[in-house]
Amino acid sequence: MRLGAHEWARHTYERSANDPLALLGSAHHGMQSGALAKLGDEFVLVVGDHVTALSHSDNKNLAAATAHAKPDSRPFVFQPTQVPTTAPVVVVIKRRRVPAPH
Repeated sequence: MRLGAHEWARHTYERSANDPLALLGSAHHGMQSGALAKLGDEFVLVVGDHVTALSHSDNKNLAAATAHAKPDSRPFVFQPTQVPTTAPVVVVIKRRRVPAPH
């Protein structure tokens, strides 16, 4: 489990202020990874718009872990990465000239 906006931004988008889903960070549950969020009193795993409820024991463990954890305080600013583009490869094949018979 990691807390902060840099972590949950990999899995989902920022929610509006009146949304009941409070994004906290990222977490792994078995083979699934996603954004860790709190929905009411329960912790859930969010991937895009899909919300997965966690079991009671997982909620208990996460509550204990998040009680003393400090979130990442770096400000989050979305910056799209630019992929360097190269010129496409152009192959020029010269025509063969076959002399016509006389």
